[in-house]
Amino acid sequence: MNFLKKLKLAAGFQLEEKKHTIKDTYCEIEENDTIDVIFAKNLIKNNGNFFYCEKKVDLIKTINALRDSLNINVLYCIESVLQDLLKSNSMEFKEKNYTECDAVLSSCEYLIAQQGKIMLSSNQLGSNNIKNLPKEHIIIAYTSQIVKSLNEGMSGINTRYIDNLPSTITTIKSKNNEVESNNDGNIKNISVLLIEDFQDAKSK
Repeated sequence: MNFLKKLKLAAGFQLEEKKHTIKDTYCEIEENDTIDVIFAKNLIKNNGNFFYCEKKVDLIKTINALRDSLNINVLYCIESVLQDLLKSNSMEFKEKNYTECDAVLSSCEYLIAQQGKIMLSSNQLGSNNIKNLPKEHIIIAYTSQIVKSLNEGMSGINTRYIDNLPSTITTIKSKNNEVESNNDGNIKNISVLLIEDFQDAKSK
């Protein structure tokens, strides 16, 4: 079974089951790896969690599994589309007072394949400083948001927001070794839920 199929099977599982499913998977980048597999491998090598969700039901099951496994009671979410998703599935969230929340749920601008990083902007963070937000961060993204490099991501930002650049653009990553400080605000416990197209997935 190839790497991507294992990741698809893992979607919606309990977190520990997911780790068991892919723990023996070889995460070194191979020449024929697609860009989504490259991102997934780099994220997992950095101790992030990656779930490939083909349908809306997989997305909901995986969010619930993460909430249970990571002891998340209240999510912090400021994006209306994601708030609607949470409301329709009776999931508790706050759009203010992030200090009362256990994790952030957001979309992203781009997923950076080469580094396993996530590019965020004020569209996802509002006026908040990333360093102050909860350490647990759940990202919902779709495949068209994966780019090869940070430069590609910045180029995409400049193209997408030609005359209205976001006030904040930053990247976050998972902690991949003991040298990295837990106090680094851009190091988070990251879980990425990747779907083919979030807008389409809403109706499935």
